[in-house]
Amino acid sequence: MRCSIIFFLLILVTLFEVVNGFMNLHEYNFTVAYAGNSTSVLLINNQFPGPTIRANLNDTIIVHVHNALHTMEEVTIHFHGILQQQTPQMDGVGFVTQMPIPNGRTFTHAFRANPAGTHMYHSHAGLQAVTVFGTIIIDDPLRRWEAAEIPSGPIMFSDHWEGVDRLEQEAGLLESPFKWEGEPSNLYMNGQRNFLLTLDPGEIYLLRLIGATSLSTIVFGITEHPMTVVEVDGKLVIPKPNITSIEIASGQRYAVLIETKSQYSGVFAMQAAIRWRVAAANSSCIGILRYGVQSSLSTNLTSLELPSLFNETELFLFAFRERYQTLLKSERMPPGHEGRADTEFILHTGQEYTPDGKGIRWLTNNATFDMLRLKNLTTSLLMDLYHGNEQNLPHDVVYTLEHDQLVDIVVQNTVALNGICESHPMHMHGHKFWIHSYGTGMYNAVHNIWPDRHDPVLRDSLMIYASSYAYYSPNRNVSNHRMPCGWTKLRMIANNPGLWMFHCHIGAHSFMGMNVLLKEDIENLSMIYLKQN
Repeated sequence: MRCSIIFFLLILVTLFEVVNGFMNLHEYNFTVAYAGNSTSVLLINNQFPGPTIRANLNDTIIVHVHNALHTMEEVTIHFHGILQQQTPQMDGVGFVTQMPIPNGRTFTHAFRANPAGTHMYHSHAGLQAVTVFGTIIIDDPLRRWEAAEIPSGPIMFSDHWEGVDRLEQEAGLLESPFKWEGEPSNLYMNGQRNFLLTLDPGEIYLLRLIGATSLSTIVFGITEHPMTVVEVDGKLVIPKPNITSIEIASGQRYAVLIETKSQYSGVFAMQAAIRWRVAAANSSCIGILRYGVQSSLSTNLTSLELPSLFNETELFLFAFRERYQTLLKSERMPPGHEGRADTEFILHTGQEYTPDGKGIRWLTNNATFDMLRLKNLTTSLLMDLYHGNEQNLPHDVVYTLEHDQLVDIVVQNTVALNGICESHPMHMHGHKFWIHSYGTGMYNAVHNIWPDRHDPVLRDSLMIYASSYAYYSPNRNVSNHRMPCGWTKLRMIANNPGLWMFHCHIGAHSFMGMNVLLKEDIENLSMIYLKQN
């Protein structure tokens, strides 16, 4: 890949291009309805993935979400990666920041397009996000990419269960006895098993890669086309070239550059495969990159050379040793006071049986937080807090942050009931954070003070890796339940008043209670309602 990719990633434009400080309004109408005669599959505007939202930084985005479901099923839409500064009531978490949208009703979201970068939206109710998702792209007029974006738009990866009813999946997760939803039958790229990407030879392209999976962490690569990673979770990074395969967990987003070869024609395989879980046979998704329409496609795609994809050990080592670094000095991680933050929370995650010994829940510090606990609310928890009412707050899963505190949060992984340590993609609403450090075994607050790197990139989604007892480990058995198996520490600044969810982004795990709430600087809480004209 030629050096110009590294040295000329961004082209700055003058302030004159921002027209007198005027910010545009972008309005969308989303109708959530069942696909065909099924009550299992939901779509937005009958599209899969849903429509793309695109705006310039600090523009106003209006989204009217209409629940057209003909059952009593409720919906919400979360705008994943959007900070919602001064608009926490628009975050889209049912019962927490808004009441769920009942059938036949419409809720209007109005918020600032911030921060710039590649983001996504998805349902935040039950397991609806398996099919209810789409892209948000926030462009910064002062930092335009020199490379052209691929004509198809972002590539969204999702997982699919063949012949499985979503509502039965949801019921099984909370029932006694517990019934697991099973592993996905296969993966999709932009809702397809045979996604075709047509590009011109001899060009540099920007690809936006989005982890819209509900369960799977995937690894992706393109044969003979190494990638240069330039953006992570919407934030610019020091370009990391020659990446042959990239890990994309649920909720994570990347922007990468590729250079097509100068040859006139060519057909190459793009592959997405599941990692960190026992994948079903033939679940990998194989797409095609071809040069121009003149490149003929073989009917036997199995003859194509597949990209070399990292295994779990290689992904684990990459995360520990090859961390993405921030490009901007203004976004470097604060050093703290002799290395320490103002406050530190340690969250021990685990899995336990329900009191009847038949159901299963995910817990954080021995507390589980599924939405069943809130189903009798008549106003959202955020609105209650705004009016000084904490009566309905689930205090055992709430962690309080003070104004402008430097906060460290450690997520300690432990072995599940089946003897396997799972890897968890964790997502924080309303914030970006730095990955301070990773570790194996049990976290030690006395010894683990200093960061692995001093310039990690700001993110909103991270992986808690299974450093031991993973599904492929020979020493896993049920007697290891609750044994420590790795931790991750993040660092953040409490600079966005609100009530923010921090949770595992695996849909089933969140549905089964792997969530906490950050009650942040409520004394300075404001909820602005932006004008829609």
